[in-house]
This record gives sequence, C-alpha cells and structure tokens, in this order.
Amino acid sequence: MAFRIGIVGAGLMGSRIGARIAGGDIPAFEIAGIHDLDEARSRSLAADFSVSHYDSMAALAADADALYIATPDGAHLQPCLAAAEAKTPFLVEKPLATTVEDAEAICNAVAAAGIAAEVNFSNRWNPPFVAAKQEMANVGRHITLFSRLNNTILSPTQNLNWAGATTSAWFLLSHCIDLAFWLHGKTAISVYASGVRGLLDSKSVSTWDSIHAIIRYDDGSDATFESVWALPEGNPSPVEFTFRLVGDQGAFTVDTTEQMISVTTGIRSDNPIVLNWTPERFRSFAATLDGAEPSVPVTDGLENTRVLVALHRSLESRQVEPVA
Repeated sequence: MAFRIGIVGAGLMGSRIGARIAGGDIPAFEIAGIHDLDEARSRSLAADFSVSHYDSMAALAADADALYIATPDGAHLQPCLAAAEAKTPFLVEKPLATTVEDAEAICNAVAAAGIAAEVNFSNRWNPPFVAAKQEMANVGRHITLFSRLNNTILSPTQNLNWAGATTSAWFLLSHCIDLAFWLHGKTAISVYASGVRGLLDSKSVSTWDSIHAIIRYDDGSDATFESVWALPEGNPSPVEFTFRLVGDQGAFTVDTTEQMISVTTGIRSDNPIVLNWTPERFRSFAATLDGAEPSVPVTDGLENTRVLVALHRSLESRQVEPVA
C-alpha cells in the first residue's frame, strides 16, 4: 500500500514532485494534500492533482503518513518543527537551513520526536554519481576535486520568485558540497569564496551572479566549486553540471551538462531528461518509513549548512573563514 505524503510548498519542486507522484512515476506514494502559505497557489495545485488543500501544516501532518517539505531555501525551519511536533516523518529539500542555528534546531527536534527525517540531496541517486561512488576505492586518497553547477538566468529571474532571498550557493552548491561529503567523507575546515554581482541586481533580483569557493578539508585535500546564475537564455543546456575528483591512484569525471543526449529537430534543440533520480530517491525514503536507517539524515544537512554559512561569511569578509 502506498504511503500518503503531504506536500508543503506549491512552488517549483512541490509541483514537480507532485506531478511525478500523481502521474504514477513514484508508486510508493500518493498525495495526501497540499499546503502553502499562498492559499490561491495551494488550492490551484491541489486542484491539478485532484487532492485537498489544507489551511494548516498541523492538519496536513495529522492526515499524512509523511511530508515532503519544498518551501524556499530559508523557510524550512517552521515546517520541519511542525512536522516534528506532529511526529510526522518528513523529507525536506536542500539546504536543510540557511543558518546553523536553524539547522541545529531541526536536528534537535527530529531527535526529540524520534521520527525519520531526511534531506533531499537528490544527486546521491543520480546514476552517474552512483557509479562514481562505486569507483571511490579505485581512485585512492582524495587529493582535490572541482565541481561546476550553473543555470541560465531564467532560473533566478523566472523560475524562482524568491531568488532574491537566496544565492546560487544555497540553491546549487549545496548539491555539490554534499556530493563531495558523500563521496569522500571528509570534514570541511575552512572556505574562501569570491563572487560577482550586478546583472541580477539590475533585474531586481538582489543576489550574486556568480560564486566561486575553495574548501579545505581535514585531511589536507581541497576542492573548488563554481555556481553561476547568469548564463544566457540561449545556452545549449539550461544546466551545466561537471564534477571531477582526483585521487593519488586515479580520477573520475561526471558531466551531466546535456544529460548525455541532445536532440535537434528543425530549429528546436532539446535535452531529454535521462538522469532520472526521482523514483529511486523516493523509493529510498519509503524504505526509511518502513524502518530502514535514513539514507541522508538531517545531521548531514547540518554539516552542509555549516560549510555554506562559512562560504557566505567569506563572500562578505573576502577572507578565509573557518567552518564552525
């Protein structure tokens, strides 16, 4: 029997995941209902999926077996605390939180409630990275890595109406930093970041156009990360995603920029989605609901938040900042 999952947040990810569940692509779940602070949007999405709109988190949590929390980056605390208070398991979008204090509060609430809770670092289920994980033993000791995750300017200007309240580091580099942590298991100790802004500011989106960061780990290795939210609209792919890890015995490179296939017909070019992490990720969450250990515990999200908070301090101070 499918688990009944309530969707909290009727925006980009809530609507996308809801569509996959409603379409039968994620058979382990069915939609229990929708809740969003924007009642009109919540009612509209609920109508699309032929499910109920809920006026409150508490009511939805009481009726659901689990919650999928897909609110904006900096708005995860209250839904997570409400889920914990109701003792309802949840899967929350990355990043877990945008302050260390909020991330710690979520971890403490989850521990006190004794519920299953996970962070949706979805690329842990992305097939190329699953293959990369299997190769880690063959590359030897980690020396360095480089990861680029960029979007066209349509992402912050059209797809996210709250982009001015976050950055490409929170939205994009949270994935890359988690992948590094998942693959090599090292703890970040310091970060130096540099960024450029101006283009998005001129379009009334108050955030950075691009961010670069160098992270030092506790074993002496390092990593370089890039996120750009200003690629031109006509870029061949809306997403550029490259990840290269070098060890003392080998290396591997993952490049999903064009999702390994591009199709051009007449004047139209497309990149069909073939890196389909969604069903596997939610199948794993269903296993957690059945009693398995969480695949991405909220404590992993806390580690991710610690690094990103230090990164943003470095953007402002222009100094190397410790990860604390």
